[in-house]
Amino acid sequence: MKVINLLLHLQFVVFYLQAQYTEHTTIVDGQEVKVLILEGDTIVVAQLEKISVTAPKEFDYSDDRERYAKYRRYAAVVYPYAVQGVRLYTQLSRETEGKSKRERKRLYKEISKRLEEEFETPLKNLSRTQGLILTKMMEKAIDKSFYDIIKEFKGGFSALYYNEFSKVYGYRLKDKYIYGVDPVMDAVLEDFDVMKDVQQ
Repeated sequence: MKVINLLLHLQFVVFYLQAQYTEHTTIVDGQEVKVLILEGDTIVVAQLEKISVTAPKEFDYSDDRERYAKYRRYAAVVYPYAVQGVRLYTQLSRETEGKSKRERKRLYKEISKRLEEEFETPLKNLSRTQGLILTKMMEKAIDKSFYDIIKEFKGGFSALYYNEFSKVYGYRLKDKYIYGVDPVMDAVLEDFDVMKDVQQ
């Protein structure tokens, strides 16, 4: 009985508050949304994007916990670059599909110049670990090794050169991201899902 009285009371309060508001519509980010106004206070009623909330992963060893926290901080820095890189890769793949090798090379050269101007400085300032996280984010999203990506766009010689150069920094571009090899990296890449933002 008390539950029914409480529900009836809550329903009355909701109807009463709705009656007090004046209802309007407006455009926010290209979408029409409802706006409720009461005595100068405004409430925007809109459907928000779906998000995924997960608890931070727990690790048994303090070294893994520290590395996880560090990787998460670094992943937050490189995440926008990974999203942009995957978007660019998929766009280039679509645009060059069915074109001759010469046309693809010309297109890659044009885009390469623009990308150098826009991203060269921020990407050069990344640490080794940030660079590793960036490459693993992109490899997971594209499902190819970075070596194969470079080979596809710049040729085999360039891919070989960059693979040898990457060994100086302690990793190989031929080694594709494989789930389960590094549990800390796996946890971070699950937290920062690049494909979620690429598909929007």
